[in-house]
Amino acid sequence: MKFGLRTYLSVYTHPAHGSGFSAWFRTLSQNGFAVDFAFIPKVLFITITIVLAGPFRCYEWLRYNKRVRKVKVLPPVFILGHPRSGTTFLHYLISKDPAFGYCTTVQAMVPHLFLSGTKIFSAILSRALPGNRPMDNLKMGTELPKEEEFAMALSGSESLVAGYYFPRRFLKNLKRYVCFEGGKSSDEQNWKFNYDYFLRKLSYVNPGKNLLMKSPGNTGRIKQLLELYPEARFVHISRNPFDVYQSNVHLYKKILPLFSFQHVKQEEVEAFVLEGYKVLLKKYLKDKELIPPNKLVEIRYEEFVADPLTEMEKLYAKLGLGEFSKAKEYIAGELNDYKNYERNKFELSAIDKEKVSSHWKFAFDAFAYSVEIKL
Repeated sequence: MKFGLRTYLSVYTHPAHGSGFSAWFRTLSQNGFAVDFAFIPKVLFITITIVLAGPFRCYEWLRYNKRVRKVKVLPPVFILGHPRSGTTFLHYLISKDPAFGYCTTVQAMVPHLFLSGTKIFSAILSRALPGNRPMDNLKMGTELPKEEEFAMALSGSESLVAGYYFPRRFLKNLKRYVCFEGGKSSDEQNWKFNYDYFLRKLSYVNPGKNLLMKSPGNTGRIKQLLELYPEARFVHISRNPFDVYQSNVHLYKKILPLFSFQHVKQEEVEAFVLEGYKVLLKKYLKDKELIPPNKLVEIRYEEFVADPLTEMEKLYAKLGLGEFSKAKEYIAGELNDYKNYERNKFELSAIDKEKVSSHWKFAFDAFAYSVEIKL
C-alpha cells in the first residue's frame, strides 16, 4: 500500500490528538511501541499536544466528574454491523429523531474535554475535518453523529481504532480488545468502565433521552453491553458480503495513510479484511442469542436503502421506539439531502469472488445472500 509524503506530514488531523496521556501511553504499549521510523515525528508531535492539553483535561474532570457519576443512563439503542454495512447511514437517519441523544463528532474526538470546551473544539475540528468522508462521501461535521469507538480509543480503552494505528496487529487487537478473546479479564473490565463513564457524560448533556449508539466494534461486545444495560435494544444491519469486502478494502486504502503508524502491504490488508470479518460476525451470530427476541431487529442494507421509511417504520414498531409518525418528518428531511447521493461501485475479480465466497460462506448462509454474482 502506497504512503505518499503527505502521509508523514499530516500531523494535525490525526484523531489521537484527543487522547489522555495515560490512554495514549496504553495504546502505544499495548502495541509494543511498534511505530515505523518514518512515523516517529508524527507520534512525537501527537505526544506533545497531548501533554499540553493535560491541564484542560484535569479541569474538566475536577469540575464535572462527581456530576457525571450521578447520571443514570437510560436504556440505549445500539446499532450493530460490520464496517461498511450501512451502519453510518442508519445512524444518521435515526439520529434525526429528536427523542434520541447521540455521540457527536466533537464528543467522540475530545471525550475528555467536550463538557467544558465544545465550542472551541468544534471550531478547531471544523477546520480540520473534510466536508465529506473519504471512504464513501457521506457528509461530515462536528455536530453530526460519530461512532463512540473513537472515544474509547482516546480514553485508553480497548478499541477497534487501534487497528487503524497499527494495522499489522489488526487481528490481534480485534480478537483481544474487541471480542475479548485470549486476553485478560482486566481488558473487559477496563472497557466496561470507560464505556459506561462515556455514556454517562453523553447522558449528562442529553438529559431524559435514550442514547442512540453506533459502533461496528460493539458487534462483538453484545455480552458486555447487556451486562451494563440489560434493557438495551439492538439493531443489526447486514450487507451482501461481496460488497462488504470491496468496500472495506477501499476503506483501508483511504484511512490507513491518514491514521497508520506502520507501513502495510496490500495483501496484508486483504488478509485481515477476510479474517477480521469472520472473527467479528461469528462472534455476533453466537452472542445474539443472549438478546431477548423483542430487543433485537435485523435488517438488510439492500432492503433498507430501497425503501428507508418503510423499513424504519417496521424497526420502530418491533423495538418499541415510539411513534414513528413523530420522527418521520425529520428522517424524511435527512433522506432528501441524499436524494442525489451516488454510492461507490467496485469491480470484483474472479479471484476475489472465490476468496470471499469460500471464507465467508457462513455469512452468505446466515444472512441469506447468494454466492452468485455477475462479473
